[in-house]
Amino acid sequence: MRSDLANLEGVSNVQTDLKKRTCQFHLANKDLDLKAKLSELAQSNEHLKEFEIITQ
Repeated sequence: MRSDLANLEGVSNVQTDLKKRTCQFHLANKDLDLKAKLSELAQSNEHLKEFEIITQ
């Protein structure tokens, strides 16, 4: 999951917490449709299936 996210343009500082099953990252590309991109990545990465976006 971390490598898939790190490969997205504008995504940096990817941090995962396996115990909590969470991932935090910085998104510099505000024009990126993050939900659509994560849905696309979930087709080939089971760790991204059933993701939920929580913003801070």
